[in-house]
Amino acid sequence: MWYISFHGGSNAINNILVYHDSGKQHSQPNVLPTGGFDPELKELRGFLINENLLYVVNGYKEYNQILLYIKDGNSGYAFKEVFASNDMINSILHPYDLTFDTLGNCYVSSQDTNVVTGLQGTNSPLGVAFYLQEEYPPPNIFLAGTIVASSMGELPNTPTPYPPDVPTPQGLDVNFTDSTDSRVAHSVRGVLFFNGFLYVADEPGNSVNIYDSKTGKLHGQIMGDNLSAPVQLLLSETTGVLYIGSTGTDSVLSYDLSQETPSETVVPNTFIDGKVKHISGMDFDADGNFYAAERKAKKIKMFPPDGSGKGKDFIKDLPDNPEFIRYVPKK
Repeated sequence: MWYISFHGGSNAINNILVYHDSGKQHSQPNVLPTGGFDPELKELRGFLINENLLYVVNGYKEYNQILLYIKDGNSGYAFKEVFASNDMINSILHPYDLTFDTLGNCYVSSQDTNVVTGLQGTNSPLGVAFYLQEEYPPPNIFLAGTIVASSMGELPNTPTPYPPDVPTPQGLDVNFTDSTDSRVAHSVRGVLFFNGFLYVADEPGNSVNIYDSKTGKLHGQIMGDNLSAPVQLLLSETTGVLYIGSTGTDSVLSYDLSQETPSETVVPNTFIDGKVKHISGMDFDADGNFYAAERKAKKIKMFPPDGSGKGKDFIKDLPDNPEFIRYVPKK
């Protein structure tokens, strides 16, 4: 089964839709319930399916939540709880993506604060990263649970007192929609945990930054002329290869993490070159075929396991711009 989140908003898809392996929409496509006591959904982004649990980013500016659902039926999920929200954790603002480490800690990237927040449970932030505490002792104050900080602490929607500026590349880059600096345009995007490290897509920095998840210290970077405006990250569990959606080049890049974690700046390989316009979600199916969503074209393309060829349309005419896609094999 394929699960897809969408850009959402007014008169759009504010749910996760499910499609069969064939690409045909499920007869009951809405995965998440709405109405009654269920939370209102708007602008869903990253989501993770772990056995019977589904975590999903409810990203709209008035919600700023990570919602937790439990499986209910063959494709649907019932609401369980608000796992995290800005009401309790001030660093979660316009969240985008999430990942878990092997200890069950969750890490959330937020676009408006431009930080990665660590959580050890429901609305329970981890302590601020050791490295940040040592380098920026009191009276500096970081936002709750900050594991990866912003290069600019004073951003338009960040609550006061503002956290200190942490220069790049340790701090994440950020830029704005116009010269007035009134609205963040590009900031942190995808986040992924692997082998003790956090991989963070620094979209305006044109890099994937690698942080020690225990200390928060920058360990290395993935960047090169072929990598521009990275947004989403995907790890192949079978090969240990990291895939990077490079929106600035309409490409998919790759780097093999199975050998060792980069401790310096390394250049990624080109997996798919310029053949996925406005790339968003990525995943593999059970046969190893690679899928990439084209956001503005409202479709998902399929490529062979080696990424060769031009790709062919797998699902066309989606009802909204696709954001994240996830393949869940039948059991």
